[in-house]
Amino acid sequence: MVEITFKDVGQGDSILIEWKDNGKDKIGIIDCNIYKSSNPVLNHIINNKISEIEFLILSHPHMDHFSGFVKLLNYCKKKQIFIKRFLHTAQTTPDYLKAASISVEESKKLYQLFNQLNSMVDEGIISVHSIDDNPDLVIPLGDEFKMEILAPSSIEINKYINGENYPFDEESTGHPNANWLSTLFKIYNSETNILLTSDVEADVLTRIGKKNTGRLGKGKIILAQAPHHGSKGSLNKAFWRLRKRFETTPILISVDKNKYKHPSEKVIEFFNNLPNYHIERTDFNSIKSTTGKSIEISSLLNVFSSEIMKDLDDSSGDKRFIITGTNISIN
Repeated sequence: MVEITFKDVGQGDSILIEWKDNGKDKIGIIDCNIYKSSNPVLNHIINNKISEIEFLILSHPHMDHFSGFVKLLNYCKKKQIFIKRFLHTAQTTPDYLKAASISVEESKKLYQLFNQLNSMVDEGIISVHSIDDNPDLVIPLGDEFKMEILAPSSIEINKYINGENYPFDEESTGHPNANWLSTLFKIYNSETNILLTSDVEADVLTRIGKKNTGRLGKGKIILAQAPHHGSKGSLNKAFWRLRKRFETTPILISVDKNKYKHPSEKVIEFFNNLPNYHIERTDFNSIKSTTGKSIEISSLLNVFSSEIMKDLDDSSGDKRFIITGTNISIN
């Protein structure tokens, strides 16, 4: 069994991956974003009294994916919470990091993160590694699931290094070229695939979906993240059409109110019109009626029922998925 929680962190990503190994609770974290002056990932660590973290991963060097890491690292250092490794797709040379930032402020925050990491490496309390799609790097998640990195490959990394323009810029924070460094993770067992896509470009999905050279295997998609917060520029229609999927395969969109028109209406329409896909969003809370069915808050605009309204949950829009074998449940 593996549990994947997409934290409600506004227009950004923070993902918790939890599993058991020999009866012991384990946790790994992809991205950590500050939201409304709060750090939801750090709050989870504190509230659940986590004493050990298997991995922290920075999917790519954009603020909406790393803004909370420094506070998280400082807390873990202070409380002696053991972090086995920090993984990232960047290189720590100044020019490399500067190319990922669109402002002086963002550059400073990115330098601050890597300076903090370098300090902890020097003290011998953390291991830091850059990652790519090396097929030999497989992270076990207990006995049933494994996690593999499918992007970035040398193709995307070379495009970033050579300064090749990213095909679209739908955000004004962070240089769009840093999206070339975006990770794509496959969590899988013998029958299922889970795809965590961060801000990958559509061509990356074409590459990994190829029958002869792709690395998706034969497993059906049981859960996937829509790339780049539902951006229309990252939508690869052929890729999603060709994927084998279960009767209900959630497509998660991590998003909040924004000026970039995320998620795109075209993305919503596309997935709504494809059989078996079901959109889940962190900017919508779900409630349960007395029938036990989940209802999005937006649907209440046309519904007035005290039976439903009394169950309204105004808490965050975290989306938690529990996957066991070929079964998935949403909490």
